[in-house]
Amino acid sequence: MTRFADLGTNVAAAILHDEIGLAIGHFDGHVLRSAYQPIYRLQSGRLSVVGARALVRPSRDGRPALPSRFFERLRGEDRLTFECLCQTLHIANLPYVDLDTATLALRLDQMPRDMLDAALRLLRLATDELEEEGYDPPRIWCEFAATPMAAEQAVAVRAHGFRVALCDFGPEPAGIAAAMAATPDYIRLDGTWFRTVARAPEARTLLARLTALLHAQGIEVLADGVETTPQFEAALDVGADMYQGFLLAPPFLAGSAFTQRPLRLPELLRPHGKVIPLRRPA
Repeated sequence: MTRFADLGTNVAAAILHDEIGLAIGHFDGHVLRSAYQPIYRLQSGRLSVVGARALVRPSRDGRPALPSRFFERLRGEDRLTFECLCQTLHIANLPYVDLDTATLALRLDQMPRDMLDAALRLLRLATDELEEEGYDPPRIWCEFAATPMAAEQAVAVRAHGFRVALCDFGPEPAGIAAAMAATPDYIRLDGTWFRTVARAPEARTLLARLTALLHAQGIEVLADGVETTPQFEAALDVGADMYQGFLLAPPFLAGSAFTQRPLRLPELLRPHGKVIPLRRPA
């Protein structure tokens, strides 16, 4: 069997469905469930949901497990199988997501080209099957790290019909060079770094200049990790185009309800806050 066929067989065997049809993954003694965190854009003075980022929620013996610790210890084929399993889960559960969104962001790990092609083929198969079942799947953004490999990954992602985004974006020159080479639709600011920038006016000024540089290249900026009102104000100050974080909405599990009403700025800003967005009009 080919790597793609083996991968598809292993992923299919690891997915079960509950009584209402939700897809649930089983891997290395863990139960895997899909969660989705909304992405917002400022439109007509309100924040509206324009997409979602898919996340995995692993548990073992009924207790939550940290996704990062679980993922970091995986290597080689196990890591590829796990990542493809998560992506397939997220796509399969879209009909059970109470979120009317046109875009979905999926994280891709760095991997050799043959493994990447196999993973992208499986992702394309999952979206095609969903469409054949009568569900209109959203546009898929594949997010991967802003590294020297980004341009090569971008070529592979686009060849399979998906859109390109960079994540974990920070101040390193390599990340800026990766963005210029890969020309993604957007970059996702590293949440930890952004929250540090939000506390320093001088750093916000520098990030605003970087945002303007990215905008000049047709690249949008997503501010991730927005957890407080001052951080949201900082995201507006630096000219971010999209916003995500617990201040706006936490991730919700597939099958659970989500109220996607637009968020009004007075609900999020401090009464004395003076914010002048630098972002291009939506």
